[in-house]
Amino acid sequence: MVEKKYRDLLHLSVPDSKARFKQHAHGFNASYDEGLLQAHLPPTSGVRNGDEVLLKSIGHVMPEQTRHAFEATEFVNVFGRVLTDHSGHTQCLQYLYVWDYQAVPAHEADYEPIFVFLDGPNRHAIYDLVHYCSRRLDLGPSGKKGPGLRMVPGWHSFLPDSEMAPKSRDKDLHVRPLSDQHLETWWTIPEKEPRLKIKEYMLDPFLLESPGHFLKNPDDNSRTICCTFLEIERALREYEDPRQGLIEGIKRAFNRCVGILGILRLVAFVQLLNEMQDVGLVKMPTPLRVGLNLASFGEMLRDGFVSMTKAGKTFFDGMASSDDDENGSGPSVKGPIV
Repeated sequence: MVEKKYRDLLHLSVPDSKARFKQHAHGFNASYDEGLLQAHLPPTSGVRNGDEVLLKSIGHVMPEQTRHAFEATEFVNVFGRVLTDHSGHTQCLQYLYVWDYQAVPAHEADYEPIFVFLDGPNRHAIYDLVHYCSRRLDLGPSGKKGPGLRMVPGWHSFLPDSEMAPKSRDKDLHVRPLSDQHLETWWTIPEKEPRLKIKEYMLDPFLLESPGHFLKNPDDNSRTICCTFLEIERALREYEDPRQGLIEGIKRAFNRCVGILGILRLVAFVQLLNEMQDVGLVKMPTPLRVGLNLASFGEMLRDGFVSMTKAGKTFFDGMASSDDDENGSGPSVKGPIV
């Protein structure tokens, strides 16, 4: 059964006259500029109905608990504010897409960030690829048609989409004010999973790097997951067949992100592969269990235990075509390589 203990907090309503915007690092200015936020809201698809579409597509093969979580998940809204740096010229438009539940992994409340940076005529976004692993997408000049972002159902993270069809775009998304009251309420939810965990880079988004992480100090599980996706992305760029790239990337991640002595990191690695199956990206004969020994696990990967679905091909094609420069805007967040 899906329980929503904090639904009222997620649907918090703050009158415009009482909204505060003081939660930012020293020397910055925060505000709600409806026109600016609407003008630069990145084109998205799937935000409103992605979970429903996936449920209709593969709901019959989902575990019952996962299916119920998909059925219960509702999109709350997109919230935003404008943060201006010391010079008064460079701006970051901080958008939080909020759902009242996340099916994979299952927990109440989900906050997905897209930060759009304006610097003269140049615009780029830093978005959540998965589990708050950050990636960059150049949006092109203001007012010109540029790429958009597809929401990944179940995860509620994003992938670049350079050929988004107009009919697939989310319609009537209105950016509501992301006030201090919202941030302070979501930061202090008493339970860990439903709590908004992004804080330092909300206060100063200009320190955010990509590839990197939206949390300033991600835990070892998060580092392992981000490391795994970096290895998959690199392999996808090397192989024309995304299926081959996926398998090779997973093998490399197993060796480099988990490692021969990384039994504790295996928990995150197994979690990620099981989640990829739950959201319809890969197929495995049975769900993986952490109790596998490392040698057996390596043999299963070599024997083609993991295969790619049609949806997975689309997903990994999107990863391979990302504008992200893995050597570009800062150090990547990797797990310890043994």
